Amino acid sequence: MSSGEACRVRDHRQYWVVDVRRANYSAFSGYHRTPSAYSQLRCTQCPAIWRTKAKYVDEIPDAG
Repeated sequence: MSSGEACRVRDHRQYWVVDVRRANYSAFSGYHRTPSAYSQLRCTQCPAIWRTKAKYVDEIPDAG
């Protein structure tokens, strides 16, 4: 798996964390926080990093 591709391993869901919740940081905003419908998630067991606006994000803990 590579960055930009969601983790599809069902047993990994317990290892998902939210890196950026309902926001975005981009060059267009000077890398300042901009509110967004999307959140960035990461699987701590594989290299998957993805953005989604799915409702299940509310059940995933923030990264430590």
